[in-house]
Amino acid sequence: MQAMLDGDLTHVSTVQTWECDSNAHLNVQFFHQRFREAGYLFRQRNGLAGTAMASAHTRFYRELHVDDTATVFTLPVRDAHGAVFLMHRLTVDGDTLCCCSLDRLDGDTSRLAPLPLSDFPQVAPRGLPEGPTPPVEGTDALIAAGAAAVTCITHVLPSDMDHAGVWRAERLISSFSNGGQSAWALVGAVTPWLREHNLGRVVLEMKLDCFTPPAAGAVLRQTSHCIELGAKTYRFGHQIEDAVTGRLYAAGQVLSILMDHGSRKAVPIPPDLKAPAAP
Repeated sequence: MQAMLDGDLTHVSTVQTWECDSNAHLNVQFFHQRFREAGYLFRQRNGLAGTAMASAHTRFYRELHVDDTATVFTLPVRDAHGAVFLMHRLTVDGDTLCCCSLDRLDGDTSRLAPLPLSDFPQVAPRGLPEGPTPPVEGTDALIAAGAAAVTCITHVLPSDMDHAGVWRAERLISSFSNGGQSAWALVGAVTPWLREHNLGRVVLEMKLDCFTPPAAGAVLRQTSHCIELGAKTYRFGHQIEDAVTGRLYAAGQVLSILMDHGSRKAVPIPPDLKAPAAP
């Protein structure tokens, strides 16, 4: 057995078949479920307030497959701006890093002794900007111009809430995950094209901010928009609002790549994929 990562052991589980997506690996929402549960345990142990994974920034390194054991270790860290986070690191063997997430802490953190985030460069935000996700104005204009689309409409159920009646982070990420297919379609990577080229959509980095959690019974409308299509990566955003009142609930950004299903390696963005023109 290899040496364990530093930090509190806050989660252990096994990847189930129903948690895997069309790439046959653990879907992003179930990474965040594990981080939410890890964050809740750490908060309980240390008398901390706040909702786990209400604001988070996550990086992905290695695929998890059915029957892998997911183990999470948690440490408090402080960034250069003074913000304090729970740093969750997920491994399959206690040492090999598969995914990491910064779960922002609110309220009194004086009883903690956070380490500098700069000591963990593999966890710090890299491909997406730091800080809260700015809401996007004029999403209807972006949709009309072909630069955005409605990518998920869903009904919040009581089962989507945690024991305290707060919307669970993985349900938010489930909406993001559903929107990924349509976000790639904005640049031409529709599902039949991906199947023809034996390619899959993979997330490298993701950030989320839940500004106001919805109540059970709310109907949510998610829009997704293209931000930047590069030579190797595609950056897009998601925004979740009340489908009836328009109230803003959450927003986030995703840095994604295309993966060859045969080699399980990233491939460059093909030249026939094009970013939509800005309105």
